[in-house]
Amino acid sequence: MTPEETSALWRAAVACPTQSIGNRDQVRPPPGVFPFELTEGVYALGHNSPSSFGGHSYLVVRPTGNLMVDSPRYSRALKEAVDVFGGIAHVLLSHRDEVADAEKWASRYNARVWIHQDDADAAPFATDITVSEQTVDAGVVSIPIPGHTKGHVAYHVDNRWLFTGDALFWNHRQQELDITPKHTWYSWEALADSLDSVADLNVEWVFPAHGKWHPVGAELYARQMARLGPAMRDIGQQDWSRRAHILFDWDP
Repeated sequence: MTPEETSALWRAAVACPTQSIGNRDQVRPPPGVFPFELTEGVYALGHNSPSSFGGHSYLVVRPTGNLMVDSPRYSRALKEAVDVFGGIAHVLLSHRDEVADAEKWASRYNARVWIHQDDADAAPFATDITVSEQTVDAGVVSIPIPGHTKGHVAYHVDNRWLFTGDALFWNHRQQELDITPKHTWYSWEALADSLDSVADLNVEWVFPAHGKWHPVGAELYARQMARLGPAMRDIGQQDWSRRAHILFDWDP
């Protein structure tokens, strides 16, 4: 087994929300498993929490203050690793399902906590309640994208990264941006409108809470997002999972 394969297995073990993956010969993971750099300045935090249904969370390292997007489990190993990066200035919650241990993280670093008004009851400790599109910090914008929940938001960072919560992910099997119809609790129609509203953003990477992150590139993002909302309306929530393909970049 190569060192890269060993590291990947440890990341799977540490990220597992139920701690169901382990190593019989080495109980504790080696140092440096997480945070794991996905692209320059953005790190996966692992330590996925069962209280957030195993959702991903991220650390964004920025000169004006680091961001934690959605919350991982609070653990000694991870907090010591985050300390090395300089802590956290803002905890950005995409929606009510991804709160997990956000209060503990915010308390450790005296960080501001952001969530939308319509999901704010899930984080009564939040310091900043948004209602509409709002600037969190220079280059960091909270954008309402209701659909999965009423108070769901995306965070657009430095005009290149989009943190999408449970609204949008990269479907690696079909090689396209996708949504999950079974988990659209609030409104399918609202989600289609929401995705239309972020289709014109400049996005190089998509970072979801559930599903695969991916460097989509601005051109591919724009092309696929222009068709995603209309395709959702045409196909409908009930039939979405049974579709063969949205035909973004592929012909049968």
